[in-house]
Amino acid sequence: MGDIVFVLQYFQVLRYIVSFVISIVLVRSALPQADLGYYEMFLFIAVSITTFWSGGIKNAMFSWYGRLSATDQSSFPKLAFIVLLFLSLVVAVFIWLFSPWFFRLFSADFLINYNAYLCIYIVLSVPLIITETMFFLRKETTNLLHYAHWSQLGLFVLTIIVAMISPSLTNFIYLLISWALVRFLYLLYIIGLPTLDITTWAKAFPFLVFSLPLMFNLLLGSAMDMIDGLFVSHFFDPSYFPVFRYGARELPLSGLLYATLSVAMIPSIVEEGASSFCISQRATKLMHYLFPFSIGMMILSPYLFPILYDQNYQSSAHIFNIYLLIISSRVLLPQSFALAFHDHKIIIWSGIIEILVNVGLSFWWMQIWGVYGLAFATVVAYFAQKLILIVYNFKKYRITLNQYIDIKYYFIYMGFLCLTFFITFNYL
Repeated sequence: MGDIVFVLQYFQVLRYIVSFVISIVLVRSALPQADLGYYEMFLFIAVSITTFWSGGIKNAMFSWYGRLSATDQSSFPKLAFIVLLFLSLVVAVFIWLFSPWFFRLFSADFLINYNAYLCIYIVLSVPLIITETMFFLRKETTNLLHYAHWSQLGLFVLTIIVAMISPSLTNFIYLLISWALVRFLYLLYIIGLPTLDITTWAKAFPFLVFSLPLMFNLLLGSAMDMIDGLFVSHFFDPSYFPVFRYGARELPLSGLLYATLSVAMIPSIVEEGASSFCISQRATKLMHYLFPFSIGMMILSPYLFPILYDQNYQSSAHIFNIYLLIISSRVLLPQSFALAFHDHKIIIWSGIIEILVNVGLSFWWMQIWGVYGLAFATVVAYFAQKLILIVYNFKKYRITLNQYIDIKYYFIYMGFLCLTFFITFNYL
């Protein structure tokens, strides 16, 4: 595992698998269905209001770090920590002050008693992205691998213990906060205590400004999941929320793996320019694993979901299969070139169009196919954004489709994927 990009992808895969297995543990525990819905809504809210700006800062770290001198690179983790902690505190204070309106927005009035827990969890969990990012940027492969194992497997083991001893909504939330605190203290251990002075803020402000377009871009991207979640929370019973959330997963990890690859390849594109084929080589190699696995999971999911969860989650399998179709656009990474060349404007505009397509189709198709219509709308919206970026990159930089993926294999896999989906959705 000497390839740092591979180890970062491995970390994302492990995190996903642990999350998936924990969802099974929660369903199989004695936790009531309604409380399980509240738990998933708690996590959904925390992720929805933090992912876009924390992820924007994380992406900015990949571009910013290489420009710094050796001295500034050594102090950069503390600077990023200050920025993330400051923004986390701002968000937490906002939630605390406007909690009735805030929870009403998510149709989650039932969580208002957990307001303080949500604020604490956000403050502790958001800065944690610095740990894996700095291990990657410093090419500390072994440290990243060890951190992946203990941070994820520790949460898994503790979840099983709580599920066996005292499975309650409050105890599971206590566990989330406690494990975030452990990782938070570890982060402080590896970067050291930051100092707040004029010099630090002077360096932090330009970095924050640089991060703003990336934050806005991720706001548009993360809005897709948020829109789907809001539709479900507004139009369906809270107990149905985990049914949708457990199905709305991109197993086999295409979103995580290709998102990681997209960011990790930015330095190579900056170095090689518009003629770069670095993404095509890695994306095609990954495609050879993920497309066959997606097809296999599409066939098995109608049988696996009732076994892994229970019969109440049969519809999750069909939602899951629809989300598997997103791999058709995930494997295409035109955004990497746009980010490498700092073409933030086209990313933003394409993201706005993506949201409009998603909202419009969701309202329309939900009337026809119910919750399945929401999932279909998401698939089409993701593909629309990628198509816009591909056309833009070709017109401006003459970047061809083969620089993203091996086109021959792509269309072969797409044919088998669509055929499999048609059969499983209609007959299984």
